Amino acid sequence: MIVALDEFEKIEELIKAGKINPDFIGFLRGILQMSSKVALAFAGLHTLDEMTGDYFNPLFASIIPIRVGFLSLGATRQVLANPDDDFILDYKPEALDRIYELTHGQPYLTQLVGFLLVRLYNDRVFEMGRPRDPMFTVEDVETVINDPEFFTRGRYYFTGVWGQAAEGAPGQQEILTALAPHLQGMNFDRLSTEIGMDETSLQEALKTLERHDVVKEINGCYCIAVELFRRWVQMSLGGSH
Repeated sequence: MIVALDEFEKIEELIKAGKINPDFIGFLRGILQMSSKVALAFAGLHTLDEMTGDYFNPLFASIIPIRVGFLSLGATRQVLANPDDDFILDYKPEALDRIYELTHGQPYLTQLVGFLLVRLYNDRVFEMGRPRDPMFTVEDVETVINDPEFFTRGRYYFTGVWGQAAEGAPGQQEILTALAPHLQGMNFDRLSTEIGMDETSLQEALKTLERHDVVKEINGCYCIAVELFRRWVQMSLGGSH
């Protein structure tokens, strides 16, 4: 049995507010020690070493953290094109490459693109009664991600990442705002000048964004890792993509 706890950071907030007994963490540890067939899965915006309180120490002392990152290109292709033996739809190789370019393998966005593509097919074939090739193309991908509904459906991811950037090291949102118009990114010196941050503060903010898979460095330039998030930031600031 796997017990999944979403937004696990709230536990610490509730303990501090006196709404949960601090012994609750010890209770969770006891559950794990009862049986090897019981597991806990923590999902949240923070890594374990970013939690500020000591409440989780009794639990974390007995576990080995496993970093969960983005999907690789190969895994993205597998998840989309071969989810099940009975899945009759397929993708052009260039369509799968385009999805990876847009999502960088971010699992939620990858799933969302796939879901909307299947719905696009179902609407045309079953709702409109118009036959079409069961093979998704780059044009189909562009149709899905250029529909305003895509960013509406994905708002939980986009706003979650943006909100996370307001916590911890200061200046993260300012960095994202500066990087959004630049698909190829900006080097450190230009970025520092653009947002007026000192070198030490900028380095700390960039490290936090990199640790959260929001920003990546390529050949000395920093850019937003997920293209779809970059577009969302631009749109949210009143720009275009």
